[in-house]
Amino acid sequence: MGTFGIIILAFFALVLYFLPALLASKKRNSTAIFWLNLLAGWTFLGWVGALIWSLMKDDPKPSTLHYPPAVTSADNVERYANLKRLRDGGLLTHEEFLQEVGKL
Repeated sequence: MGTFGIIILAFFALVLYFLPALLASKKRNSTAIFWLNLLAGWTFLGWVGALIWSLMKDDPKPSTLHYPPAVTSADNVERYANLKRLRDGGLLTHEEFLQEVGKL
């Protein structure tokens, strides 16, 4: 095997080694997968772990917390308290509570 063959073999070995990082290039955790692949990929378990992580379905972005809007008038304070009692009593779901509070 000549020098050119060794260069081609080294290139394919690098591509195979960094395959998990390449597969994860469009994922949210691509940086973490790259570092795992780089630092622990030399162990078989590190490489397999990075590969499995890169093939897993990407989690959706974490949802933001929805806080009810600020209540200003005394009437709205009373309505909010009634809605809160209904939610705490199990008569309203959390989503229904937020929807009604949004109407205030």
